[in-house]
Amino acid sequence: MEMLDALKTSLLDLHHEVAPHSIRLILGGGYGLYLKQQHVQSRHIQTMLDVEVWPEARATNDLDVFLSADVVTDSTSMGIIRTALEKLGYLEIETAKYYQFVKPVGASGHVKLDLLAGPLGDYEGRVKDDPRRVRPRPGVGLHARRVDEALAIEESCTEIELAEHLSSGETHQATVFVPQPFSYLLMKLFAFRDRKDDADKDMGRHHALDVLRIVAMMAREEYNETKSLIHDCAEQEPVKEARRIIRACFADVDSIGMIRMREHQLFRREIDVPAFLDDLQSLLEG
Repeated sequence: MEMLDALKTSLLDLHHEVAPHSIRLILGGGYGLYLKQQHVQSRHIQTMLDVEVWPEARATNDLDVFLSADVVTDSTSMGIIRTALEKLGYLEIETAKYYQFVKPVGASGHVKLDLLAGPLGDYEGRVKDDPRRVRPRPGVGLHARRVDEALAIEESCTEIELAEHLSSGETHQATVFVPQPFSYLLMKLFAFRDRKDDADKDMGRHHALDVLRIVAMMAREEYNETKSLIHDCAEQEPVKEARRIIRACFADVDSIGMIRMREHQLFRREIDVPAFLDDLQSLLEG
């Protein structure tokens, strides 16, 4: 729990600095899913798979923060975030300068912060031409990594209410956001595709399990909305690629995605795997 506490405090600290400037924080990655799982369980929401067979909630030491298109393309807003990171003691990671940061916590731990951006749409013309990063003009020494598969990342997010202490000891209430399942599913399928054979990244097992978690936590309304979004975006390349990943990696119980999922130490053996596969494949049919 120590790392989860550190992540929450770090998130609240950042929110405290940027929220007065109307900057929303959208949490992706493992911690975003952790917050979503806590949110759904606390409200006893009826979901696609019974909560008794969900994998145990988990999170890494990362905060994957998506910035909205209007913020990430605006030099003033990005300057505010840059100032906040400096005030909070974040240090740049040299191999991913300007969009990945790290902050020491406790005796030997650290929190890593990744700044990300989904498709920019009409805001594309406001930034420098770069296939990997979003860089506002003029520059302020802060970028965000492009995640082109994060379609609709700003739409229909789940609001998460947090109320805990800042690192200063002051109590702070915050509203942060978690992407809806459509965006999350696309991102996790792409992440699994990229890591399924990477021994340094646990062969993609975490991402495979997160695909299960995303489907398991959907309320029926979310499931139908996700299916509708997949249908509406059927001709966009990220959805086409997601379908290819499903066919290659999650076609049946013996596919590599299911093998990696079952290899994960948090996989629950009592889960109805065929039912999960039916739900997943039905989604991607749109």
